[in-house]
Amino acid sequence: MPPCIGSSKSDLFEMGKAHIARWCELNAVEMPRVNPRRGSPDFGVCAYYRDGEIEIWVQSCAAIGRVGRQWSYPGYVVDRTPYGVLAHELGHHVDRQHGPAGGVLSHLWRPLDAAPLTSYCPNDNEWFAELFRLFVTDPDLFERVRPRIVDLFWQEWPTKAERRPWSDVLADSARHLAAAENKIRQANVRPRPG
Repeated sequence: MPPCIGSSKSDLFEMGKAHIARWCELNAVEMPRVNPRRGSPDFGVCAYYRDGEIEIWVQSCAAIGRVGRQWSYPGYVVDRTPYGVLAHELGHHVDRQHGPAGGVLSHLWRPLDAAPLTSYCPNDNEWFAELFRLFVTDPDLFERVRPRIVDLFWQEWPTKAERRPWSDVLADSARHLAAAENKIRQANVRPRPG
């Protein structure tokens, strides 16, 4: 069952863990170990990746948000639910964050499309992890909002774990459908000839 309105944080965690495991299997990527934690998060974050392991404080992640400034939704551009957080941390894993020099692909690819996907892109590594999250959770929407670099992702990881059209992924939330349509329009606006 895909994530939808009414899914608890625990449900989103279990669905997200299964989703990233499936993605790893399909793309021959070693699955990082996922360690759900209790209590107060380390470093003021709800999750982090280090040395092949994702540490996640599920209850500190966002719930699905549909009102006000709460925009998190699985498969949308903004997703700070456990489902999206796991995919984001998987992004650090595939960016090869376990080496002393930091990410490999993030530093090479950001100059090709430097615009941040969300406000959580303070550096190349987070920029990449946010893009990767959307690539894993809603590849159809990713293709539409990041047309300049989508081919790099497909060349590296050619198999989708999520095969539904972006509108089906977001079908449970009219708010996120409308916002995604706007993001797609913005991505496809071409500058006027000078």
